[in-house]
Amino acid sequence: MASALEQMLIEAEARYLKPDELRQLKSYVLGWPKRKHVYQVLRERESQIVSRTLNTLKQEMPSLSGQVLELCQRHLLLLLRHSAMAMLLQDEELLKERLIEWVEEEVQLYGLQSVYEIAYRIFQQELREHLAPGELEFIRPLITQVQVALLF
Repeated sequence: MASALEQMLIEAEARYLKPDELRQLKSYVLGWPKRKHVYQVLRERESQIVSRTLNTLKQEMPSLSGQVLELCQRHLLLLLRHSAMAMLLQDEELLKERLIEWVEEEVQLYGLQSVYEIAYRIFQQELREHLAPGELEFIRPLITQVQVALLF
């Protein structure tokens, strides 16, 4: 499925962009440097963010099995990577297609809602420690979107 930007460009192949489409394109282009910077910060600090989240989760829920912690680690890595890519490309559909739809099934299948509620709280705190407030606002809506989809 094409992103909103791709769809707009496909539809405008045989014509000039309309004023609102030009504004959308301008917004995308002007926001690129900041989105790229946040993406790079997340890529560089991924290991720290996820490992610190898991360590805190283990402290708060010491009875979690190794299998649940491994699954949680895999999901947090995917959450961070897919959210970062969706943010970079400004494509929320990418997040839905590549992450939410199938992780949602695993969370429900294994009954991990209560674990993930705590994990996401810790994860959001870790993001606050690794990103400046203005940077955090680029990724927070996407993380929240996943959290809402998986926990409610």
